[in-house]
Amino acid sequence: MSKKPLFATILPALLGLALAAACRQVAAPGAAAPSAAPRRPLAGAARGWNVVLLSIDTLRADRLGAYGYRSRPNSPHLDAQLGSGVVFEQAMAQRAATWPSLASVLTGLYPSAHGVDENGFGFPDDLPTLPKLLHGAGYRTGAFLSNMCEANHRGWDDFGCAGGKDGRTVQHALDWAGTLDGRRPYLLWVHLFGAHGPYFNGGDLAATRLDPGYTGELGPKKWRLDRVMREKLPLDAADLRHLDALYDAAVMGSDHLAGLLLDGLRRIGRLDHTVVVVTADHGEELYGHNHYLYHACSPYQTTLHVPLGFAAPGLLPAAARVPRAVELIDITPTLLDLLAVTAPAEMHGRSLVPYLERPAAAGGKPAFSEYGDTRIHTVLQDGWKLIDNPDGFDPVCIPRAAPHHFPIGRSELYDLAADPRETVNLAAREPARAAELRRLIAQRFGGLQRRIHRQPIPDELKKQLEALGYVN
Repeated sequence: MSKKPLFATILPALLGLALAAACRQVAAPGAAAPSAAPRRPLAGAARGWNVVLLSIDTLRADRLGAYGYRSRPNSPHLDAQLGSGVVFEQAMAQRAATWPSLASVLTGLYPSAHGVDENGFGFPDDLPTLPKLLHGAGYRTGAFLSNMCEANHRGWDDFGCAGGKDGRTVQHALDWAGTLDGRRPYLLWVHLFGAHGPYFNGGDLAATRLDPGYTGELGPKKWRLDRVMREKLPLDAADLRHLDALYDAAVMGSDHLAGLLLDGLRRIGRLDHTVVVVTADHGEELYGHNHYLYHACSPYQTTLHVPLGFAAPGLLPAAARVPRAVELIDITPTLLDLLAVTAPAEMHGRSLVPYLERPAAAGGKPAFSEYGDTRIHTVLQDGWKLIDNPDGFDPVCIPRAAPHHFPIGRSELYDLAADPRETVNLAAREPARAAELRRLIAQRFGGLQRRIHRQPIPDELKKQLEALGYVN
């Protein structure tokens, strides 16, 4: 895995981000959708259109300008892409881990149902997935990934893995797109390693430009970040400022690479009649709870709240925003609905086409997440969030760390409107509300088919996963 990615060669371009961001118009979070022409029904309206699915690892929604981040101009390219379509302000990942979350994107199922409930597990052979369904509908399918490469992927005509090297992933995707002849629609999935720890996608930008002069414990090295968590090193204000700089630099690098991909596709005419979906697998704690920096152990919104946007020029409204909670399992049923491709009978997500037609429409649904093969669930409804841990499960998050380093309460209830950082547990004060949310969890997951089973992980893949900071 390269420690000097493509980012190191494009630092001069990033220094112009502030000017670029100032020139772009991005609707503010919570802003009403602009007036538009009378809406037409969208179900089936994209029949025969192409699909680009761009997912970015470890990208927190609240660190993008499109979601209100103003400390730095981190994301002009992603902001522009999101602003060209419909932004979902409260999209929830189904697990704060890459393989389970992305498998939910591709299947419309919760992790317990698709079986990829841990990093290192593979898709069941017979499971319907987005590439299988679109391939069967005549699409040419290509996937180019920087992570989750060995998950028994099926349904792809062409598949490439760059092992964390995002510049190479982007180039492979563009090379593939250049071979398309236009006679068949295509599905292109690109997954970038993004802002994943140790945040090397930012190169030395944090040290040289964003927070120069820092001399503390932190840096874009895995051993330095792991030590903070393993030894519970206290971080002071200067450390936290540099941690933000490290993460922001990685977001900037990822944004630049996303821009290279989207601009390259546009330049060769591959974004015409194309639905573009931008999302992330999960976010990042960044010391938000329990002195934890990463994501896989966290059931909090720092890791579960992700960006999600659909754009299709001439078909979907631009600069529109949906304030209602949705789930990543909604992506595949939405695409199938737009493309007029029949969905399989088993699908937990639901089409978001009604929101794409009327972004400000009332109504909504609860949003849920799971936590491996435990009984931990979260549910978000009407601004209230419950973390339910009925067995008092105590996760292991960091190799060689002491026990109980990431405690999760049996019942944690948060009023996200008043307490977006989830710092004040109201479960004891609001037992009736907690009980109602617990009832929603039981109602949602009771009776669903489960495909969880322990899967052997090859030794080489175990080493790769541990190098990324994963613990199974």
